[in-house]
Amino acid sequence: MDQNAKKTTSQSLLSCGNEGALSEKLLFKRQAGKSLQTERVPRSSMLERLQNFLPQMAEANMKLMEQMEKAPLGHFDIENVDKAEKVIEM
Repeated sequence: MDQNAKKTTSQSLLSCGNEGALSEKLLFKRQAGKSLQTERVPRSSMLERLQNFLPQMAEANMKLMEQMEKAPLGHFDIENVDKAEKVIEM
């Protein structure tokens, strides 16, 4: 590209929607005299399941690390599996 060529820009491409409408959507306007109300969010069932799962995962990782220390080298090679073994490909 020629360095002396005049670069042009399109202001319509640089603007984002109506001038005032976007800022009104993004900004929170507090109403005079009203305070914000906060509420406790109920515990999620997903969070409960995750909290129960993480200790089990940590325990399984510890057992795997112990097995890896005792097993011969290459025993846990996930790249090379026997043809007779069932595998899940991702």
